[in-house]
Amino acid sequence: VFLHVVSSDPPSSFPPSGLFIPPPKLVNGRPVVFFRTYVGAAAKATQLGLMEPDGLMRVVEEAEKNLQAKGVPEGNNKWVDLERDVDEAYRTL
Repeated sequence: VFLHVVSSDPPSSFPPSGLFIPPPKLVNGRPVVFFRTYVGAAAKATQLGLMEPDGLMRVVEEAEKNLQAKGVPEGNNKWVDLERDVDEAYRTL
């Protein structure tokens, strides 16, 4: 089970490291993982053997291109979340 972590709080209230992501857990023997971005979801899917590493890298590339194309400024919370998940993706490889 993949659960998207969202918040009704304004991004300015998030800590500098980004919104807290709960650790994964097992429920009735099934993994429950939490993610903030598609990259985070893809990294966790790769860790669980549900996605190949080349697919994970495609998700990373597209996510970065998407924020750049939208002109999201560096330092924006979207970049903070993405960079945290990209770091996890590279640790996964």
